[in-house]
Amino acid sequence: MISSIHAFIVEYENMLRPESDLQDIVALDAILEKRYSVSGSLLEDFKDLYEIRNELAHPAHLPAGTPDNWPEYLRRVKALGLLNTTGRPDGDYDLLGQVASHRLFLWAMEITKRVYQAIVQSDPQRAPQFQNLLSNLEAPWFPTSDSDEGTSVLLSLA
Repeated sequence: MISSIHAFIVEYENMLRPESDLQDIVALDAILEKRYSVSGSLLEDFKDLYEIRNELAHPAHLPAGTPDNWPEYLRRVKALGLLNTTGRPDGDYDLLGQVASHRLFLWAMEITKRVYQAIVQSDPQRAPQFQNLLSNLEAPWFPTSDSDEGTSVLLSLA
């Protein structure tokens, strides 16, 4: 999801605008904040999602060092109730077992969708050109609320 946001920014900035002033996309969170006005809880959620991505892409070979096997710097995500858990504060699944959660996946997709929306809506003149892309994140096989018809197995686990 992080890679798709990065790729979308490259396309968004350079499609029909070869003279974009955004040439270096290194600190993605800083670009989202400064260029696309992503702030508050959405920015914090994005940063947490990025850190979870880092944990998966560059795993530590040692446990987190906490009784519940979850890193302190991602404590906010655990507090949201998004992870698989035994519920025991003195012992829990390893990090990979905790992130293998449908609730976490739904949350990550929602964050991704909201970031895409912020990028698309950052330039009202260009927004219509990209607005239809947002519907890809609302496919019928991925309902985002209990009110959607045919609530999926994913939501029944939430």
